[in-house]
Amino acid sequence: MKALTFALATATLVAGTAAHAQQSTTFRPYIGAGVASTSNRDTDSRNADAKIFGGVDFSNNLGVEAGYVNFSSRDRQYSEALTGVPGGVKTTTKGYGAYVAAKYTVPITDRFSAYGKLGLAHSQRKWNNDIGYSATENDNDVYAGVGAQYKLNDTLSLVGEYENYGKRKDFGARVGVWSAGVKVGF
Repeated sequence: MKALTFALATATLVAGTAAHAQQSTTFRPYIGAGVASTSNRDTDSRNADAKIFGGVDFSNNLGVEAGYVNFSSRDRQYSEALTGVPGGVKTTTKGYGAYVAAKYTVPITDRFSAYGKLGLAHSQRKWNNDIGYSATENDNDVYAGVGAQYKLNDTLSLVGEYENYGKRKDFGARVGVWSAGVKVGF
């Protein structure tokens, strides 16, 4: 949660500074929510998780964005035959990813545009089992994303993207995330 607070505070500071310096009519803040599809290294499953994001477009091309993806809890049961433990062993993984990034948008038509994002990500993965072992992995790394946006009207858009939250993780959600969502501009 500290990473999300830091990312949102940084985005707000950058947005406020740029808005004050430019006093431009192209300053457009936005918020959004979506569904992120992540693959879990431990369970070999792909699940849907929640994503929230917000940012500011300073022009038709440049902006800044911050966001948060919740990698919800995943369980896996290992058999007694595999572990040698009576009743087997249950493991659980969970985590999150937060980012702040510069965003560059290329309008393709009046309604459709493509974009790229580059910035910093903070990720956390937690793993534990029911026999008393646990591990936590925190890291800060490069964040990158590419996506497309379709404007439904002046304030509402559909977005789809692929994001990478840095280096390979030892357990939990993989670093590559596909997402689709709705963006509301102000």
